Amino acid sequence: MPVVHGLGLELWGLEYLPLGRKALIRIYIDAESGATIDQCAMVSRQLGPALEIDERLPGAFNLEVSSPGLERRFFKPEQLQGYLGRTVQAQLHEPLEGRKTCRGELSAVDGPMVTLVENGAPIALDWDQIKKIHLIHAF
Repeated sequence: MPVVHGLGLELWGLEYLPLGRKALIRIYIDAESGATIDQCAMVSRQLGPALEIDERLPGAFNLEVSSPGLERRFFKPEQLQGYLGRTVQAQLHEPLEGRKTCRGELSAVDGPMVTLVENGAPIALDWDQIKKIHLIHAF
């Protein structure tokens, strides 16, 4: 996304959530030292008008621009590489051994394969099995 990259920021992820008459477009940006509120506001001001004239977006929407935060959601497997050894929680599309949620230490990322260690047992997941995965921040 040129607006984000032009400001020296990284596009972390994008969510489009249809909510009745108005959709929600949520854009996550990041920077080496974390995105600031001012940077989020700047991206919103620059991106909002461009999105309003984009004919691919049906109807009205609200735009949110934010940092991924401490319990950041991951949008592609490559983003997980810097978080090996940390606790993550994955929500699955289909149940695995009767459960749709796995939580454990991220032990490996190899292409689309993500491995968590939950209670001492490794769980290998293909990225396509994962509906959502996010970091669990330890306070």
